[in-house]
Amino acid sequence: MATQLPSLARSLATPRNYFHGRTHAETCVPNNILIFRRATGADLRRATFELRPHHRFVLIFNLKTAGTVRIDRDEVELHPGEGILILPYQFHVFPRTQREDILWLIVTFECDRPAPLEQFRGKAFQFDASIRHRLTASLQLYTARQQESSNQILALEIASVLAQLQPHLHDSKATPMLADKRSTQLLNDIETYLRQSHPTSVNMQDLARRLHISESRLRARFRTAFGSSLGAYLRNYRLHVAMEHIRDTRHNFTEIASSLGFPDSATFTRFIRRQTGYTPSEFRRRLIH
Repeated sequence: MATQLPSLARSLATPRNYFHGRTHAETCVPNNILIFRRATGADLRRATFELRPHHRFVLIFNLKTAGTVRIDRDEVELHPGEGILILPYQFHVFPRTQREDILWLIVTFECDRPAPLEQFRGKAFQFDASIRHRLTASLQLYTARQQESSNQILALEIASVLAQLQPHLHDSKATPMLADKRSTQLLNDIETYLRQSHPTSVNMQDLARRLHISESRLRARFRTAFGSSLGAYLRNYRLHVAMEHIRDTRHNFTEIASSLGFPDSATFTRFIRRQTGYTPSEFRRRLIH
């Protein structure tokens, strides 16, 4: 590549206008970047079933072993060589992988200009050799001694990865893996019950009775299937439902509290503050920023 530089330089023409060059649309330059990996299906499931909602982007690259991502109420099956970007505050869990031995690379970051990344919503992507090359460079920068210059280059590398991925986005809905149909059905049954109930009045006994199973057996089945407690999953789900209502600015917090089954807006405010550290109004500003 370097040997081509002189010939490419000689081929350049004189600009017709010295004030109009090539421009690009608004872009997201990642900041506060964290890169890590998940090496077992159990770690992947446990971490996300118990994770609180957050304002960070989660960029996932599947390097080994197919698995399913459940985002909001849709499922996307990721095979090696595929990935997905989860947007801030999206409710997501990883209910299953084909095998326990996995290698998923995860890049999380913040972004002051998130609008360009909306096109990733609900889409999976494939990543080719050129993107793998950029990911390799990004990992080398991330694992090197931290310096301001390397941090800046790392941010630009991840921004370049995002730009390269855009032409590769595609709709991808999962087909449940045969071996895990029971766990998929369990999660579907639980979410059906949750959608029909007030988030604050979810009753474990009622849920178990609806599923024709004892409460202890339900808790055990959930932990066996997903490596996490059912209670943690329910708390996570409740908060995401509340967030969907908070995002809708057509309704005030008294109306939202009533629709979600809270006795009053003060109780609703305490619930949101306890879960997020913010009042509903502060949290709404973060959600619609």
